[in-house]
Amino acid sequence: MPLFFYIYARMQTFDYMQILDTVITQLHETMDFWFWVPLVFWFWLYRWFFRVSYPLYFKKLANKRVKWAYVPKWKFYWKPLDTFFTLIFSIASAMPAIWAVMKWLPIYPWFYGFAVSPLFILFGLLLRRIARGKTAKLFQAAYFLEYRKACYECDVKGALRNESDIQNRTFWSFTKKLKNAEAHGRLWKYVNAMAKSKKIPRDIYAEIN
Repeated sequence: MPLFFYIYARMQTFDYMQILDTVITQLHETMDFWFWVPLVFWFWLYRWFFRVSYPLYFKKLANKRVKWAYVPKWKFYWKPLDTFFTLIFSIASAMPAIWAVMKWLPIYPWFYGFAVSPLFILFGLLLRRIARGKTAKLFQAAYFLEYRKACYECDVKGALRNESDIQNRTFWSFTKKLKNAEAHGRLWKYVNAMAKSKKIPRDIYAEIN
C-alpha cells in the first residue's frame, strides 16, 4: 500500500497540460513538415477504402442481388477499422488548423484547432463513398466484358438471345474466374485487366439489325 500511495503522489506532481503544451510547441517548430502529413494520411485512407474494405459495401450490394458485386474473403474487424482510421486521421488533420491558431490567433488556446475535426470526419465519409464508387465501376466494367463474351458466344451459335440465360451464364463465369484469381492471390490484377481490356467482343446481333 505505501508503494501505491508513493506512485500516486508522484503522478500528481506531473503537469500533463504543461507536457502537452511542450509537445505542441515542438511540433509547431517543425510544422513545415507536419503541415503536409495529413495529405499522406488521406491518401492511404483512400487506398484502404478502395482496395481493402470495399467488400463491406459489396456485401450490401450482393444482398440486393447486384450480380457484378463479387464479395471476396473479408475480415470482421474491417468495419470498426473504417471508423477508427477515419476518426484518427480526422484528428491528425487538425494539425494545420492548430498551426494556424498558434501562428495567427495566439490569443486562443492551441487546442481550438481541433474544432475542424468534424469537418474532416465528413470529408472521410465522402472519401469512402468516392473510393468505393470507383471500385464498383471497376468491377462493373469487368462484368460487362464477361457479359459481352456471353452474348458473343450466343450469337456465334446462332441461338436466339435469352437475356435471363445470358445473365446467369455471365454471373456464373464471372464468379468462377474471380474466385480462381482470388485463390491465386491476383484478384485485383485480374479485375483491372478485365476492366481495362480493349478486346470486347463485337455485337453481332446489333450489326445484323
